[in-house]
Amino acid sequence: MRASGLTKAAIRQIAAKPSRLLLTGCTLMVTAFFLAGSIVLTDTMKRQLADDLSTVPAGTAVVVGAEGDQPLDDKQVEELGKAPGVAGVQPVAMGSVLVKGAGRDPYPLVGTALTGPQSVVRPLRGTLPDGPGEVVLTRALAGLPGMGVGSRITLVAQAGHGPVTSRSAPARTVTVTVSGVVQAASAMGAAVLTTPANARSWLGTDGWQQALLRVTDRPAAEVASAVQGELGTDFSVSTASELRAEESGSKWVTRVSTLLTIFVLVALLAGTFIVSTTYRVLLVRDQTRLALLRCVGARPGQVMRSVLLQAASSGLIAGAVGTVTAICCSFAITGIGGLPGPEISAPSLSGCVLVSVLAALAAAMPAARAAARVAPVAALSVAPTRHVADRIGRTRALTGALCLGCALLLIGLVGPGGAGGAAAGVGSVASAVALFGCLLALGPALLRRATRALHRPVRAVAGLDGALAVRNLGRAARRTAACATVLTLGITMVATVLVALASVEKGMDRRLRERDPVDVVLDASPTGSSALTPAVVDAVAALPETRAVVPVTRVDGVAVGGNGRGQGADIRGLDPGAIPALFADSRPDSHGGGLRRGQAAISTSMAESLGVRPGDRISLRVSGGGKSSAEVSLLHPDDASMLGDVAVLPEDFAQLAPHAPIRSLYITAGHQNDPLSLRAQLDKALPLNTSLHLTYPGEERTALRQTIGQLRIMALGLVGITMLVSLVGVAITLTLSSTERETENGVLRAVGMRGSRLRSVLAWEAGLLGLYAAVPGVTLGSLYGAMMLGALPGLSHLTIPYGQLAVTLVGALALVLGASVIPVLRSAAVSPTMALRADY
Repeated sequence: MRASGLTKAAIRQIAAKPSRLLLTGCTLMVTAFFLAGSIVLTDTMKRQLADDLSTVPAGTAVVVGAEGDQPLDDKQVEELGKAPGVAGVQPVAMGSVLVKGAGRDPYPLVGTALTGPQSVVRPLRGTLPDGPGEVVLTRALAGLPGMGVGSRITLVAQAGHGPVTSRSAPARTVTVTVSGVVQAASAMGAAVLTTPANARSWLGTDGWQQALLRVTDRPAAEVASAVQGELGTDFSVSTASELRAEESGSKWVTRVSTLLTIFVLVALLAGTFIVSTTYRVLLVRDQTRLALLRCVGARPGQVMRSVLLQAASSGLIAGAVGTVTAICCSFAITGIGGLPGPEISAPSLSGCVLVSVLAALAAAMPAARAAARVAPVAALSVAPTRHVADRIGRTRALTGALCLGCALLLIGLVGPGGAGGAAAGVGSVASAVALFGCLLALGPALLRRATRALHRPVRAVAGLDGALAVRNLGRAARRTAACATVLTLGITMVATVLVALASVEKGMDRRLRERDPVDVVLDASPTGSSALTPAVVDAVAALPETRAVVPVTRVDGVAVGGNGRGQGADIRGLDPGAIPALFADSRPDSHGGGLRRGQAAISTSMAESLGVRPGDRISLRVSGGGKSSAEVSLLHPDDASMLGDVAVLPEDFAQLAPHAPIRSLYITAGHQNDPLSLRAQLDKALPLNTSLHLTYPGEERTALRQTIGQLRIMALGLVGITMLVSLVGVAITLTLSSTERETENGVLRAVGMRGSRLRSVLAWEAGLLGLYAAVPGVTLGSLYGAMMLGALPGLSHLTIPYGQLAVTLVGALALVLGASVIPVLRSAAVSPTMALRADY
């Protein structure tokens, strides 16, 4: 038979039965959609982050920055302008300011070029500063009350930026006018911008924190190297391209892209497995046509190529539809969000279509090889289907047993209480792969045993409908087991994510509470006079939103053990009675612990340095002659920074440094679940003083919970790709089952069974399939979620979210039933006469 004629016959077969194209291509279309979507998302994120995150102006080639307390002086800036290859220098003054009426958080004050090639801003409203008392605000800061264009605001400015900033530096108060609002790099956040001269004047600095160099006729790297040699190691010199690469977040985007690709590939493998099973079923139904092709002279190789041609056509169409749909969705999403259009890479998206075609060919290869072995005599058979025994065979049974043994061995090695670190993560993944290999190999045998065990209880609950559903599941055990295994994989991934993230959330929350058991820490300058006067302390304590306030005094001194070994120590005086959680993670002495008069709590490293343990005595000395001794009562972890090296009661501290001022306040909120309630009230109660520094550990814990919640949503979205593919597989499996039983359903209709009963049978079949997959999936997910915690030592505390797992179980059953709607309706719509006619 000529190859061209066989090709035409294959194409006519596709056109004649488009439903087959839908059955085999639907899963591939979904995976192609997600694969193309991940590529468009990654490319768009890289472009967007490069545009939005960089604080380096486009016209800048080299950036010179001050590394320590010494800024660039005017002479150095002038010399930079004379360096070979440098076309111009833009000095930048940077510091921090408190803005009256905008909270206690310091905001960056940047004095730089606001026009020209070295500007990083774009005016949105108002005008750019051109006078000595004008500023512009970024959108994030301009959105606060009283910060609009034309407003008069008060700034308390302090020189320096990042490591250069010092809370002990003199502060200056200035009232300025907001002349406009600008769009700046998102990395700049809420900031105040003005001219370099204004910023330098307000900050009271004699130098510049940065110099931006424009380069004309030389490579930026060459100019940067020459400038570094002239300035020495006291200043940092970097090319603008290096800084933009660091700020662009490309590494983070690459990690996200890699993670997304892994999940898409898992879904692609699951989809390929489902499509392979579908091709096998369709081949059995199509054996008469294939045998007729052999009768008219088609060789086995030609028959095989005919099947592969149909598969390639299915993969091509499905890949193209999925990719085009992903592109349309990306344009719609960016349009709705008011963002620039998506980044479209034609070669990469063409690769998505190619991957879909290759996946279709790989899935169809077993069926194509079987088709080549169809004998011409099979054309004499008129049966529309051929029932093949679902025996798994010795090779498959041995493979399944080996996979099961490997999985159990790895669970024993890296399970709860086993190996930790990277070995736990790798071992958990390897164990999961081996276990699902076991399910794929032994699935038909396990399903047959499960249906036999479920027959009586299901019949007792659901009657004849349930009994028929159980029998139908076992009739095509290999196909049903394959679908159930993929569905189990998706549910296992969901349960693993839920258990792992719940455990991480619990562990991190406990760790943060042990490290920072208060909601707010208010620190004053560590030297000189303290802004935490008794009046300020009383005002804070009187706030109705505060539950407890612990004043802390501190001094640098020396602690000496009984053996004469001394060690410099940060000695603090505080009364933990109001906040007992300060010592919650401390190890007590043999008398039951607690901190009393004449006793001290010391850090673990300090105890090791002094060679002491609870019950021993230490001596404390400070400059100025203050001395005292104390019994070691508690040992606290080194990361309990609020207790310093040595903590004693205020009465004992007074013997060492009777005139030491209060340096810190530890504050807990009246509403434990709402630490944010303290922020606004503290802003009002505290003086506008740059030497005061507020940190909010309570907000950090709240932010952690929000971050974990976002990770949970993102992770569930990723594993949801596999779940969606498995649900498509459920719909295809049930559709094939309904199609195979058209004659049987017609007979049942003819003897009086109503369509509603047929719908009930298939609904029970879907529900039992979902239950068969969901129960092991939730169980295995809980196990592997616990195993994955070994890769996060100290960051997690095993927590089983029973409520979330119950919702997962019920939700999986609901989704499976939802996926069965079309097959259920189709099964009840079969006409008895049409079914009877199908036999002839």
